[in-house]
Amino acid sequence: MQIHFSVDLRRFLSVNLKINHLQLCFNTHRVSITILILKLSLLVFASLFIISISPAYAQHHSGSLSPPVDFGGMPVALSSILSPEDFTFEDTKSANLSIRFFDSQTDVNITSVTYRIQIFQGDDLVANEYFYDEDGNLDLEVRPTTGCKNQELWKCTNYFGEKHPIAGAYFARGDSRPIIEGPVFGKSGQYDVKVSIVGATNPKTMTTSDLHFETFLLIPEKQSFLIQTANAEEFPISIKSFDSKINNFAFDEELNKISYETSIDWNHDKEHSSNLKHAIHVQKDFPVFKQGHDIDLFIEGIKIERPFLLDVSSPDENVIRIEMPHEEIMSIHDKLKENIINQNTIKVDVLSGAETQLNTLNFSFENGFATNVTWNSQLKSGQDIPFTFSFLDANNNPVDDLLFAYSITDSDGNEIWTNIGQSQTFLGIVAQNEIHRESALIPNDGNYEFTVILTGQGKTNFENFFTSKSDFEIASFHSLKTEKEVSSTNAEIPSWIKNSAGWWAEDIVGDDEFIQSIQFLIKEKIISIPLSKENSFNSQEIPDWVKNNAGWWSADLISDGEFMKGIEFLGEQGIIKIN
Repeated sequence: MQIHFSVDLRRFLSVNLKINHLQLCFNTHRVSITILILKLSLLVFASLFIISISPAYAQHHSGSLSPPVDFGGMPVALSSILSPEDFTFEDTKSANLSIRFFDSQTDVNITSVTYRIQIFQGDDLVANEYFYDEDGNLDLEVRPTTGCKNQELWKCTNYFGEKHPIAGAYFARGDSRPIIEGPVFGKSGQYDVKVSIVGATNPKTMTTSDLHFETFLLIPEKQSFLIQTANAEEFPISIKSFDSKINNFAFDEELNKISYETSIDWNHDKEHSSNLKHAIHVQKDFPVFKQGHDIDLFIEGIKIERPFLLDVSSPDENVIRIEMPHEEIMSIHDKLKENIINQNTIKVDVLSGAETQLNTLNFSFENGFATNVTWNSQLKSGQDIPFTFSFLDANNNPVDDLLFAYSITDSDGNEIWTNIGQSQTFLGIVAQNEIHRESALIPNDGNYEFTVILTGQGKTNFENFFTSKSDFEIASFHSLKTEKEVSSTNAEIPSWIKNSAGWWAEDIVGDDEFIQSIQFLIKEKIISIPLSKENSFNSQEIPDWVKNNAGWWSADLISDGEFMKGIEFLGEQGIIKIN
């Protein structure tokens, strides 16, 4: 269906002129306006009214949020966001720093804000300047430089852009952004962003006293490694770590596994230092970690039972994104207990898992374009679900820099998620490299409608927009066990098997004896596991993490189901055979 973009102004006024309530209307009366008027309206509203920004915009970034403070009886907060999220100076020469000032209760931006921004690396001040923004969402382009000889690093930082005639601060006009160029974000580590609000609501209106906020940004450390395969092929791999150095990197070609160690702080009171956040970058032609396969993650031999993202949106590389919050780290700590409690390192194993079962929605448009939206079928409601959008033209060729918007509504017609883009000069999200990925929160199981609207290309909106819709269902299939899972976890396993597992973990019995005990369970149909067609126990060594699991299982530290994951792995790899 070809449509014009409609705006019901009376409804718009009835919701306090919040732009995030601006709907993509498809009314049959075609009460429409041209895209030129739409752009002008957006700019006028941005300068006159309070603006609310959808949380769906906060994708692919690294940032933090300050606690709220009182501003004339209104709780206000400030966020700082850096994109791309794993920015390093070696890869990208500039980054976008977004500072947002908003009502923390209504999630509505405060307009006409004058900011004083100070950026510190450790005790060193590296930037110090005033900026002004009309819509409460300040975007700055940061261009790191190296080689500053001045002990006061901030004196090496320069600023470019237009200054507001009233506020006297650098501000954005149209699509341009003020530029910070200097020793900012050029090195890895934590940067503290201290922001003072010296004026708000009007360029002439100063706050009674400055409002102070402190946030922080983490720049990862990039480490590069070279993998050599049995065929004498070489593949570079880089790991960007937001917390600590990567040590003892190794690649097991037989198991399709990357392993490394990293430092960890097991102190319950230091939440930030016990987070784990890594981005593993591999070339597109690397034979492991390809699109369409799950990523399996093990921490000290314990499999993390949730999906991890393989980001394929870049044209040159795939990125495995690993992020584990404090609570999840501490749950591993509680399982391991005294085994590693005195160590300050943990081992990370990353394996290419089973083929991903994808759900796919297909959209076709009157201009001949097509869109596919895919997501992992194993993901459940109540969490962010990463959706991958891919775009093809009428000749089935990938389309670069397409502009689009989308929304998700539930079976009652309530909109639960929407994104129409952030630009003030064009409407839509920019899909670079013909693919775009972002996450949306699906709150509950049920039936939903997905709407995709093509709004333009190359930062220019179409005169008429094109829309397509498709229905889909989210169901927590993970709560329904497969036949294999039932047989693996519900059967009564003899106690002597558990004893054998413990003896094997302590090297009292050998691999052969342990394998024989598992073969007994399979032959007696106590358990059922997948077996490889090429069963050759002598050709492969049993991974350490499987032996660790056996020891923990024998000591009742992990469940039967978690132990069976390791046994299933042995069957899939052909390590267990049945004569």
